[in-house]
Amino acid sequence: MSRRKNLLIKSSPFVLAIASIAIYAYEYGPDPGYTGAPGDNSTGCTASGCHVGAPNSAGGSVKIVASGGTTYVPGQTQQIQVAITDSSERKYGFELSARVDSNPKVMGAGTFTPTDGNTQVFDCRSAVAAGAPPFPGSCPSGNTLQWIEHNLTGYTRSAAPSTTYSFNWTPPATNVGTVTLYAGGNAGSGALQASFTLTYLASLKLSPASAGDPPTIGVGGVVPVDSAVNTIQPGEWASIYGTNLASGNATWNGDFPTSLGGTSVTVNNKTAYLWFVSPNQINFQAPDDPATGIVNVTVTTAAGTATSTATLAHASPAFLLLDATHVAGFIFRASGSNDILGPTGTSLGYRTVAAKAGDTVELFGIGFGPTSPAVPAGQAFSGAAATVNNVQVQIHGVTINPDFAGLSSAGLYQINLKIPPGLGTGDQPLIATVAGVQTQSTVVISLQ
Repeated sequence: MSRRKNLLIKSSPFVLAIASIAIYAYEYGPDPGYTGAPGDNSTGCTASGCHVGAPNSAGGSVKIVASGGTTYVPGQTQQIQVAITDSSERKYGFELSARVDSNPKVMGAGTFTPTDGNTQVFDCRSAVAAGAPPFPGSCPSGNTLQWIEHNLTGYTRSAAPSTTYSFNWTPPATNVGTVTLYAGGNAGSGALQASFTLTYLASLKLSPASAGDPPTIGVGGVVPVDSAVNTIQPGEWASIYGTNLASGNATWNGDFPTSLGGTSVTVNNKTAYLWFVSPNQINFQAPDDPATGIVNVTVTTAAGTATSTATLAHASPAFLLLDATHVAGFIFRASGSNDILGPTGTSLGYRTVAAKAGDTVELFGIGFGPTSPAVPAGQAFSGAAATVNNVQVQIHGVTINPDFAGLSSAGLYQINLKIPPGLGTGDQPLIATVAGVQTQSTVVISLQ
């Protein structure tokens, strides 16, 4: 019986009087060592005493699905899903481990990372420290084993007729041969009777695949998002254009990863934070760095590395765009239902409204320089941090001083201003200047 279950039992003043009732089977997640992998208990969760019946003897199943199919690319993260199905039950849990086939009792294959609040990770050291002792013999000396499993949140949200748990797996950085994923799953009624909990086992073999061609970065291919200048600001959202930058498309979960889809980026030898990767484009947040001038920008994949250069500067402003030219922004409404700023109508594929004199607009951009307070890169931010340097905006040649210019979230600047009369109608040129540096010259704002 797990340490976590014992804690639950001890916390109840009524349990001693109801000795015949077993608390939910491993609702907090099992102790490590019950996947059926070599070294784990061969019958999976049944060995705990809180599950009944031989594995796979009931009408359900556990299934492992990897986003890479039956292959893996060394160092390239992929999504793993574990689906437990049993239409006769109501609550579902799992445990999974990845092993190198050449030495599965000792060699774990890569690392697991939860992508939501429904799973948790243990290795032999952390399990013992957390008071969740692994199955005897499943943690031999020198091992690199790791397990991922459901937690209480995942167990609670599970519901009939099946539940799927998702998480990321990053294979070893080098080719280690065939890797097998082993999973144990359970399905129960959710009642306090252990006799209603059934177990299932499954495995999935993954073969190493070619890492493909090494990456390349285009000439001048490191630029602020929606800009074409080869200058970036620390903390700025920027893009890299090239070929073979990643083996596929991958998008962050808002967690500022330093590796995404097997791709990583450094700027001046400092690790950048990735938002999106694809074969031809990477979007990233540049790391904090006091340096200025030309620096190296390096992309690393499982197939190799590519290095280019960019200029680091205290400011490299650019407006974010809805399309090739129209600035991204809102027209503020006191009712709270703000309009998307753009040509009135649906010419951009969705409803937009042109601003008129007297409207307060919120424009969005990047790279408008240092702020007070300073906001570090690689961290979530919500609030208002005004720019240290004065920002001026010109619309149709008329200079406007914003009511506010500064960061409103990580790397995202917001510029609030009121549209004065006499600026004309239609798409009018829009330029902002900070610390003597201007935004793109091709940006327009729609007026009526």
